Amino acid sequence: MNDLTSLVRGGARPRILPTLALNESRRLLCHPLSLLGTALWILNVATTGWDGPRPAFTALTSPMTMFWGVPLFFAANLVASASRRAGTEELLRVLPRGWADRAGGLCLAAFAPFLAGVLGQAALLGLYLVTDNRLERYPTIAELAGGPLNLLGACLLGIAVARWLPWPGAPLLVMVALIRVNQHLDTAGAAPGEEAGPLYLLGFYVDFALWGPEPFLAPMGFRPGSAGWHAVYLLGMCLGAAALAMLARPSRRSLWLTVGAAAVVVSAVAGTLTIP
Repeated sequence: MNDLTSLVRGGARPRILPTLALNESRRLLCHPLSLLGTALWILNVATTGWDGPRPAFTALTSPMTMFWGVPLFFAANLVASASRRAGTEELLRVLPRGWADRAGGLCLAAFAPFLAGVLGQAALLGLYLVTDNRLERYPTIAELAGGPLNLLGACLLGIAVARWLPWPGAPLLVMVALIRVNQHLDTAGAAPGEEAGPLYLLGFYVDFALWGPEPFLAPMGFRPGSAGWHAVYLLGMCLGAAALAMLARPSRRSLWLTVGAAAVVVSAVAGTLTIP
């Protein structure tokens, strides 16, 4: 009875938030779209990662964003909006833990796909070593970080969209806009004959290796710019998405406004420093 009283009065907060995060992590990782994204990424690296030194490098650093991250965005959005779509929001309001705890648990759960992405990259690198698959060069930590950070950001943004844009079709429109912006940043300002413009590291999907002429398999070097600052830029965007998700309800608004402002500053500075 003492434990129940402590829970109702809110004294169990330090224990409740990790429990909520673990429960939401299981829901997120086991969601059919999340599993689909994992399968698509595995299929992509299995079919392209042994085609030569350049494709091997690309498979290790880039496709996680598109093949795993895009389905994961929709999975996170559906998990975050499940109670609203089921019409049970009113029932949840009478629980001892408030909206902020549930939203915080969801945001913490976004680290589960991040860790899954890190483990996936480690497993792929291990397979490369076992099979003696040659890389153009071994990627840096910053180049490897892009994929898992984009998984984290996809989850957090999916949660934020579920909170701020609770309308059918809104997540799809957001994803289409993100893809279009990424395409524009990749090619904006590119000189004739160049593969990408100077703003390409401000996108989310980044292929650090140069493709070269068909069949695009031979090593051709790497794009200029700072992969390290690109990783910091992505981290700032993740922080901003988390702040946006938490700002959907008036709970500790000043704190999350401060976090959001800090995220904007970090992303702006890091984004500027990525430009070659």
